[in-house]
Amino acid sequence: MSIEQINVSILNRQFTIGTPEAERDTLLQAVDLLNQKITAIQSAGRNMETDKIVIMAALNLTHDLLKLVNENKVLADSEMERKIGALIQMCDDALVGVEEHN
Repeated sequence: MSIEQINVSILNRQFTIGTPEAERDTLLQAVDLLNQKITAIQSAGRNMETDKIVIMAALNLTHDLLKLVNENKVLADSEMERKIGALIQMCDDALVGVEEHN
């Protein structure tokens, strides 16, 4: 796996980050999303220190991520319950068929 060095700008500061080539686009999207969150916090009008802005942006992104993870877990659990219900129904149908033949 080849690691590519890319230059990104966050809060008008330049960073060089190593990333696998296959993950380059995702990393750039992450940087863009982080910059969007930072800009939104800055434009809220409150004067905040840079480190507090970055912490708030990281907290917002982490919160968004956890909401998605939890929503996907609920969807996965619901799908699993549906499949289990279908399997139970198939077993019940098979048992009814066996009892009818006896």
